[in-house]
Amino acid sequence: MTILYWIALITIVIDQLVKYMIRNFIGYGQTIPVINGFFHLTSHRNTGAAWGIFAGQKLFLISIAFIAIIAIIIYSRKVTDKLTRAALGFFIGGAAGNVADRLLFGEVTDMFDLRFINYPIFNTADVFLFTGVILLLISTYRESKSEKINPSN
Repeated sequence: MTILYWIALITIVIDQLVKYMIRNFIGYGQTIPVINGFFHLTSHRNTGAAWGIFAGQKLFLISIAFIAIIAIIIYSRKVTDKLTRAALGFFIGGAAGNVADRLLFGEVTDMFDLRFINYPIFNTADVFLFTGVILLLISTYRESKSEKINPSN
């Protein structure tokens, strides 16, 4: 099993465990200040995607995620860079974590509430997707920097 699949698997497990704890130990709508006025854990549900777009479009969101996961798996076969493969693993795990919520509960469980800015409550899968974006940007930067040093003509 490559790093991509290990990261995807670990990401899904962590995501579902955190969401289980939120659903079962914090009442819906309840908020727990971690750093008061700055960062709270808030039990929230979302039937849509980021910022509530496509609310109630469960089948559409599941379909898009499955297509993305399949496309990433196919693309990953061409990728040899470990950092890029790790990023793709985070993408698969994050997408699969939210798909699992939609399939099991019809909605996604959110919990991270940044109070210092006006930002929607988000979840662990979203954090993993963002982590994948950061890793992919770093990998792309490293690759472009390497090509400038060693151009292949």
